[in-house]
Amino acid sequence: MTRKSDLGRFSIITNPSEEDVIEFQKGFESYNLKQTDGEFNSPKYWISVVLKDHEGRIVGGVMTSMVYWTQYLDVLWVDDRYKGLGYGKDLVLEAERIAKRNGCLASQTYTFSWQAPDFYQAIGYKMIATYEGYVNGIREYILMKRLDTIDYNSLKKKIPSRFGIYEDSTEESQKIVHAGMGKHVDEQVGELRRENRELEIKSIIKNDHGQVIGGILGYTTLGTMNIEEFWVDERYHSQGYGTGLLMKAEALARDNNCIAVQTACFTFQNLEFFHKHGYSAYGVSDAYPNGVKEYYLIKKF
Repeated sequence: MTRKSDLGRFSIITNPSEEDVIEFQKGFESYNLKQTDGEFNSPKYWISVVLKDHEGRIVGGVMTSMVYWTQYLDVLWVDDRYKGLGYGKDLVLEAERIAKRNGCLASQTYTFSWQAPDFYQAIGYKMIATYEGYVNGIREYILMKRLDTIDYNSLKKKIPSRFGIYEDSTEESQKIVHAGMGKHVDEQVGELRRENRELEIKSIIKNDHGQVIGGILGYTTLGTMNIEEFWVDERYHSQGYGTGLLMKAEALARDNNCIAVQTACFTFQNLEFFHKHGYSAYGVSDAYPNGVKEYYLIKKF
């Protein structure tokens, strides 16, 4: 049961049910769709592309998501045995080709300093932001590449001796790609991740009728807190609920020895709110239609 505090305010629930989280995400999504005339989730076509050896075994892959006509390269992995042979480039170009076919204007990715910033720049990605809020001086780079001027048909060449690349979004293939990437991450920063406690951040607010009116979702890793989703129903703006959610999350991050917090915010979201609470932009993307920009924000503790 949702209760009000002694001050007559709705309480923050820090152990919400799965149903509460889903309801919050629906509210967050509805707001973004309203602000973009229903196009925020466009195209809905998310893809996975895999690299298979001559025996049909998956030895690499790309997993993507798409938001407001921009593709995000979420996971890129190539088996160590086949690195340096151009397969990473082949995978990315195929993902870009499919994204452009489905209307995407650009492709973006996040990559750590121990991953592939040089690789992405070598295949045409432009550095648009550098995040410096992780332990041990680890940096995270955000890169972007426009797709509208590239003729992918002229780039596509089949060489008989090369491994094949296939569109494959089955659960089985995604598990293989995730496992390959996970192994690489553990080899590079596994010990650091174990030294710096990782936790999920889930806080929800309900009104007296049990309706979810706001919340914040995120996680901590490598000494930083990442805010992934943050929303308060417009009917409850300017009443301190957003501030309460943010302060609660930041306190949890500090208690777990985080040194900074980061988030991303579109032009139509709550940029002014974050600035008011001590967040500053460390980069910006103009990959989106209708003049919309995405700001990358940091607050160091």
